[in-house]
Amino acid sequence: MATHTTLKIEVFLEDLFSAPTADMPRVFDPWNAVSSDDIAPAAVEGRRERLRLHLSAPAPKLLLIGEAPGYQGTRITGCPFTSEALLLEDGVPRIGKLCDRLTSRRLPWREPSSTIVWRALRDEGLADHTILWGAFPWHPYGASPLSNRAPNEAEKAMGAPLLRKLVSVFPDVTVVAVGNVAADSLRKLGIEADKIRHPSNGGATAFRAGLALVAKHL
Repeated sequence: MATHTTLKIEVFLEDLFSAPTADMPRVFDPWNAVSSDDIAPAAVEGRRERLRLHLSAPAPKLLLIGEAPGYQGTRITGCPFTSEALLLEDGVPRIGKLCDRLTSRRLPWREPSSTIVWRALRDEGLADHTILWGAFPWHPYGASPLSNRAPNEAEKAMGAPLLRKLVSVFPDVTVVAVGNVAADSLRKLGIEADKIRHPSNGGATAFRAGLALVAKHL
């Protein structure tokens, strides 16, 4: 990866890691906060490093923007569209396979959307060339920290500067929105992007079809 891109990624990460998230209600910051089921002594540092590795794709072609981290996924791993089980069993490019558990849960956390996304990326030959992110980069939860909710308008506005900055780090990479929240956030930033179906809630087949169409034009 070109040195100037590496430097831009480090500036982006510095902004992300120093974001004032502590007072945000019902929001978990994976890169600054400890989760109740973390067992790694350096869980936060581990999540930061996994995200850094994920962003370091040497020849990225595709930037997929989702909605927000979930309680079964990024909350634990620190990397968008991954889960503890996925990293233990199959691994993902640049991060590889985990050797040790991340949580005290009896079974590793699984996130169906993550499995669908990476399987489709591998099928299309894009796994090594794709970077994933969320329109709202932190985990918004409902009544319980172990739940998900859609980010509200104020939260999406808070995530917008980081979204814009990440897109600017990769100016020649195709940007695609995964679902309506991401599409709306990108549109408000004036960033041109096609939209494909999010794989959750029965959207797996449509997501795969949308990604296959994107792959044909890369």
